[in-house]
Amino acid sequence: MRKIDAYILRAYLGPFVLTFFITLFILLMQFLWKYIEDLVGKGLDWYVVTELMFYASATMVPLALPLAVLLASLMTFGNLGERFELAALKSAGISMFRFMRPAVLLSVAITVGAWGFSNYLMPKASLKFWTRLIDITQKKPALNIKPNVFYHDIDRFAILVEEKDEDNVNVRDVTIFDQSARGEDHNILVAERAQMYSEEDAGALVMRLYNGSQYQALEQDGRQSSGPRTREHLRTTFAEWQLAIDLSGLEMGKSNEDLYRNHYRMLTQAQLAAAMDSIGDMTRDRLKTMGPVVHSYFWFRRDSMAQVASTLPDRGPLEAGILPAYRKGAVSRALVASRNAASFARQIEDNTRYAEDRIAQHAIEWHRKMSLSVACFVFLFVGAPLGAIIRKGGFGMPVLTSVVIFVIFYVLYITGEKFADQQVWSPAFGMWFANLTLFPFSLWLTLSARNDAPLLNREAWREFFQRLAGVFGAASRRKHPPAASPS
Repeated sequence: MRKIDAYILRAYLGPFVLTFFITLFILLMQFLWKYIEDLVGKGLDWYVVTELMFYASATMVPLALPLAVLLASLMTFGNLGERFELAALKSAGISMFRFMRPAVLLSVAITVGAWGFSNYLMPKASLKFWTRLIDITQKKPALNIKPNVFYHDIDRFAILVEEKDEDNVNVRDVTIFDQSARGEDHNILVAERAQMYSEEDAGALVMRLYNGSQYQALEQDGRQSSGPRTREHLRTTFAEWQLAIDLSGLEMGKSNEDLYRNHYRMLTQAQLAAAMDSIGDMTRDRLKTMGPVVHSYFWFRRDSMAQVASTLPDRGPLEAGILPAYRKGAVSRALVASRNAASFARQIEDNTRYAEDRIAQHAIEWHRKMSLSVACFVFLFVGAPLGAIIRKGGFGMPVLTSVVIFVIFYVLYITGEKFADQQVWSPAFGMWFANLTLFPFSLWLTLSARNDAPLLNREAWREFFQRLAGVFGAASRRKHPPAASPS
């Protein structure tokens, strides 16, 4: 039996490793198509892109593992069934659960490893990934000055060139608006031609201008006299002018990871549970303040009538027990108290709803780490019996079947997550909805494969539908008997 276990284990490990990396590559390509606009034209170094791809692939591991398990189990047991090795094992008295044991033990190890990766490594990878992605998206495009188009990506400068040679160095009819002085176009440089090149060590763009002029507005001392506002300008001609423009604004900065460290996607399950408890305690403390605050607006002391009456002028007897001035003041104070209480209640309601949304997000992430890991175990009991029933190996039928099943699982998974996020379902039920739906199907497939049920036998399905049609026909005849013919 050890030889059989080792044989099945070797047959399973090869397709699993291969399909895992193929699945990871496909998911990574999906990521590239999503963020391709944020990456192109930024002049990123190769190691920056490699680092981002590495962290992105790490965040996709929990989703790639279930699909790899499903496809590998389908291919492994489909190959065994196609070569009649499963039939030989069953004829030797070895049950299906026995020769599935090495794959089951391996799937348990994969499930535990997937949970450990999701709980401990993926939060760190997510933190690195989102930090680098935010840095890249905030980075301005690389220096690319085009003819007849104003270039504004350099802070406080606007550059316009009429012609540009193919060497990207020589340009003609150059106009530079320098706003670095006071935020206005007080300094304008115009030149017939120029040479531009960047100094990477100094982080600057050097433009050597030839045969041009500088138009500069001068500061006015004292107050402006009455009449139209005027400003003195200075015009300077030059044969050659060297201008150095700082390009530090085009460089990619590095954000502080502490700004995103407390995001729910960057936390472990223990940290998520602690964060949910903290948010719940803050919400309860805030709700406790609602009673005393609202109570203060509507609680009238016994001596309040006497205090108000003592401030009123002596106008003789009360009209119907209340003076008109007192009635007006009482109504005004009541309206102010009601508005203040309603405003405070709305604020508490908004804060409570926001806290509930945050708790739901943390709970969804807590259950996500478990549900995707357990899906690896569930998919084994879908792929292995289905491969034994289909008895087709290779990449054709197993890939098609795996894609269909995984798409159904993913749709159910996203549906449960959306309903949980909108608090239509509880986070626990929403995140486990796909597994709960797939688990009975896996049990049915496993029992069908164990009993050699003819799921793909045309004659068996034809006989089943014929019996089903006969049952419905007999029921219809009993409900509507034929009318008696006249004698």
